[in-house]
Amino acid sequence: MNQVPERLLRVCLPMCILGVTILLIAAAGCTNVTTPTGGDSISGSVVGDYAGGTIYVAAIDAAAYTASDIRVMETGEHPERSQYVSGFAALDAPGDYVIPGLAPGNYTVYAWADTDDDGRIDHLDYRDPTGWYCTPSHLTPVGVAVTPGSAATGIDVTLVAPTPYPDDDREIAVGSGGGRLTVQKGCHVLQVWGTPEERAYAYGYLCGPQIRDWIDYVLIESFMQSPADYEDLFIPYIEEHMAPANPTYMAELDAMLAGMNASGTDLYLPPVSRNISRYDLLAENTYDFMLYYKLYGLYMGDLGINRTTTGDAGVSPHLCTSAIAWGNLTENDELAGGIIHGKNMDGENDLRKVTVNSLLVIATDPGPGAKRTVGIDWPGFIGTFNGMNEDGLVLVPHSSPSIPDWNATDLMPTTFLYMDTLRSESDVAGAWAYWEKANGTRTGGNNAGVSAPYGNGTGSVPAAFETDSYGGAVRGPGVVEPDDCLLIANNYYLYRGAYPPAVERVDGYHAEVRPEDYRYRNMLALLDGYQKEERTIGTPEMIALMQSASVSEEYQGTTEYTFIAYPDAGAFAVAKEDLAAGILDAPFAEFAHFEFEEVFERPSTV
Repeated sequence: MNQVPERLLRVCLPMCILGVTILLIAAAGCTNVTTPTGGDSISGSVVGDYAGGTIYVAAIDAAAYTASDIRVMETGEHPERSQYVSGFAALDAPGDYVIPGLAPGNYTVYAWADTDDDGRIDHLDYRDPTGWYCTPSHLTPVGVAVTPGSAATGIDVTLVAPTPYPDDDREIAVGSGGGRLTVQKGCHVLQVWGTPEERAYAYGYLCGPQIRDWIDYVLIESFMQSPADYEDLFIPYIEEHMAPANPTYMAELDAMLAGMNASGTDLYLPPVSRNISRYDLLAENTYDFMLYYKLYGLYMGDLGINRTTTGDAGVSPHLCTSAIAWGNLTENDELAGGIIHGKNMDGENDLRKVTVNSLLVIATDPGPGAKRTVGIDWPGFIGTFNGMNEDGLVLVPHSSPSIPDWNATDLMPTTFLYMDTLRSESDVAGAWAYWEKANGTRTGGNNAGVSAPYGNGTGSVPAAFETDSYGGAVRGPGVVEPDDCLLIANNYYLYRGAYPPAVERVDGYHAEVRPEDYRYRNMLALLDGYQKEERTIGTPEMIALMQSASVSEEYQGTTEYTFIAYPDAGAFAVAKEDLAAGILDAPFAEFAHFEFEEVFERPSTV
């Protein structure tokens, strides 16, 4: 999970936001609890979820290794004996531990239960519970200081195993609608149909524990990190500035919550000491705006809030990459000149692997009067971030640097805007026309990658909708290189801002491709190679483009899933981080290919 180092956040911040590579631990601060016991050690207790096996508690040098290194550490055998670990304790069961003989320094204390004692950390379906030392005010790893001749005590760790999806198919009828949770080609697929409230109720009923875990472990713990900032600042803000302007979606969220409750889901959120509310579900559907709120509003101080909580800037919202090719570039046996649209979803990599284990293919049938949609999303999303409709229109997001309009009281979550567009429009021009007339204020910078069937030149040419709270522009091919296809990352190449200070303060506009636009340049270099080889682009070439973007100098090991759309064919493919094989970047994992109609098929009606 990418963070903005404090040394780069000075006054206006600007261009640093796009190049972050330091993760989670870097600025979390330290806890130093010492007693004159004479040993340079860390001690405490381990509690929490446990189903057997050896428990390892590792001390990791926080100055040398970050959370991204922990992710790499976990892919190897016997991680407790890896280069990342300065010392460890092994326990037969939950209880007290001591890690002796540590050199002075700051340490991350990370623990796991090797449930089947196979010498690995198995994150698939949360088989091996994990945990780390943190504090109630900062939920990601907090450094522990060890000084000469003293011991850090009371460094307690709670092991957590979130709830996986059930092994068997589940189905529920709700009025004239309902839902079904199943597995197709190794992917969890949620099918919902009926009225908005019927669909949402079925959704909450079938995925309640996974929605709860996403809010607890991703939204609050991994993204916001500070429960006080979440509960006392952000939730009241969206209650006032967002919820009243979206009554239809709020009714759906109420129905989702009712479905969760009816299924027996434990709704309690320990970080904020209360049950889930409709506003937590809203916060999940606008998590990108929450990251803007944290980075720009709180850490940069743009909201002018005097906080008692201190900490790091958290997860950078400015990640993700797309490439879209068509026409002569795809004139081959596979695509026949049609569009192929690849998208990396980067950075939402929580240490508990919730964003990987809980990924859903959501097939929504709203009935007459609206188009069916498929979203590659997480449990709790009633909007969509990476979506396709029955006509082949595709929208995918790339958050972009622009200060939101904090004073707006009609904020529209990006996920809602995307879903509304997909339900009503069929082509790129129609999508932009819808955005221009849509009610509500957009929640900040967003580059939407938009494609639709090309139809051998009779259909839509893809575009990037470069937008923010104040306006936007449609960037087609050729504004910057390349001329014959479209690459999209996070900054603007056309839009300078309808309210320029919002973009200028955070260096959101680039007049040309800069040297530090690493992901963009990696894809350009690969495209140049294809051109020299007179090689057209098909699925293997698009996968290679996504791979080149996921392992750039900017960052690597952070692509939790990759989505490839085929608008002309009415099909899509998805790959996610391979937890069994230890493949951290999704485009290097195996893709599952689906026809659009395939994910709507049901063996029975309810």
